[in-house]
Amino acid sequence: MSIINKLTRYKLFLEEERPNLVEELFQYYHREKTDEVVQEVGDFEKGNPKKVNFIRYHNPYEAYLTAQIQLDEALILILNQHISFLEDGDDVDLVLESLEHSIYRVKKQAYTNVEDWEKLLDHLTEDRMEKIKINPKGHGDLLLKELIWIRNYETRWMKNEDH
Repeated sequence: MSIINKLTRYKLFLEEERPNLVEELFQYYHREKTDEVVQEVGDFEKGNPKKVNFIRYHNPYEAYLTAQIQLDEALILILNQHISFLEDGDDVDLVLESLEHSIYRVKKQAYTNVEDWEKLLDHLTEDRMEKIKINPKGHGDLLLKELIWIRNYETRWMKNEDH
């Protein structure tokens, strides 16, 4: 299977996944009883991500779902762009490097307000981090897995800058 086909399949998966994530978050907001600020989810229109007016990043379920909704929207556009590059005959290695960096930027943006979770990474054992990467259990582990990916990318990127 060609790289273009794989990226296209991934893009289609994201397009199908996104409404399910939005519905899951919507259901979560409507079943939760809280005295905090009322959560509002904006209108769902093609091309416009759901806007969440209040995110509690201390809640891994909400934080992960919200970030994934934002990521899906951005990644679909990024994948379209990079699929076009490949279809135009651009160098595969350069396109894939650009794709990886674009994914990093989007993930870094989506996970900007999770400092407490980033600090938690410093206290996890290597064994626990490997378990999270291989078989995350629950939304907290999924959130940590994304932060591990971001940290690993930054480490690799910094090593490449030094050479």
